[in-house]
Amino acid sequence: MRSERLVAGIDKPVSELVLGTAWYSLKEKEQWFGLMDNFIRYGGTTIDTGRIYGESEDVIGLWMQNRANRDRIVIITKGGLSEKHPERLAVEGFQDKIKKDITRSLKCLRTNYIDLYFLHRDTPSIPVAEIVECLNAELKCGRIHAFGGSNWELHRVDEANEYAYKYGMTGFAAVSNNLSLAVSAGPFYPGLVSTDKSGECWHAETNIPLFSWSSQARGFFTGRYRPQMYGRIDRIEDGFTKRMIEVYGTDENFERFHRAEELSERKGGYSAVQVALAWVLHRPFTVLPVVGPHTEEELASCVAALSIKLTEPEIRWLNLET
Repeated sequence: MRSERLVAGIDKPVSELVLGTAWYSLKEKEQWFGLMDNFIRYGGTTIDTGRIYGESEDVIGLWMQNRANRDRIVIITKGGLSEKHPERLAVEGFQDKIKKDITRSLKCLRTNYIDLYFLHRDTPSIPVAEIVECLNAELKCGRIHAFGGSNWELHRVDEANEYAYKYGMTGFAAVSNNLSLAVSAGPFYPGLVSTDKSGECWHAETNIPLFSWSSQARGFFTGRYRPQMYGRIDRIEDGFTKRMIEVYGTDENFERFHRAEELSERKGGYSAVQVALAWVLHRPFTVLPVVGPHTEEELASCVAALSIKLTEPEIRWLNLET
């Protein structure tokens, strides 16, 4: 796995894949320690967490302390969400909420700085001036080294960066929105933002990297979801499965799955999930997929996808463009 310096403000190499840790718990910390150890052995450097991800920050902090490797790890965490309305940033006391969340994240992570800090959502009624000034204050005191927006509309990022440029401050260094071969019919949860064609062009033009969450479409390409499930969606009891069909169960996505499956057979030794991840990695701009393996086998599968080479005709064919 290659590592490069790709994010303005971060002086450590960011790996091609980013390890997602939203479900990590202290009870199973030894399992997650082992997974993070292997991620590092594969050449990974970058780990993604968030203030609302339960005990994830605590597990990562204990692991870094135990392994004495903080100086080699790029930590991404997120915060700023409203306590009452977690689908958006806190409006009242926004600056105090950011300070509180960063302070808590630093304590849990057992560190004195965060490499890349994402605002986990946006609230358009908060002026970009207030946001940029608040985060620049955190940069100045060294508690964060770079910042960006997760689930942010790109015109708001433009507004923030224009304000930062005008007043000689630092702007957003990165964005973390969804991008996958499977196109979502709507947000899986309230407040989520996906990258469309115009968004891809924006990233190519601005050179602002995309940290793509759900880069494998939450397991859609495993094949466990089938077209016939849509016809009996009202009888599906599991809420996650039902939502997967509602969001991803379109004829176009099932065709993308079949093409990924066919191409994986032609490539030999790969799976549709790996081909779908390779498609994200082959986008014509800087995209760093956040992957969420639960097991060593799933981690190895993600890393193996880095070896898949796709031609331009194959990329277009997978996305139903030909």
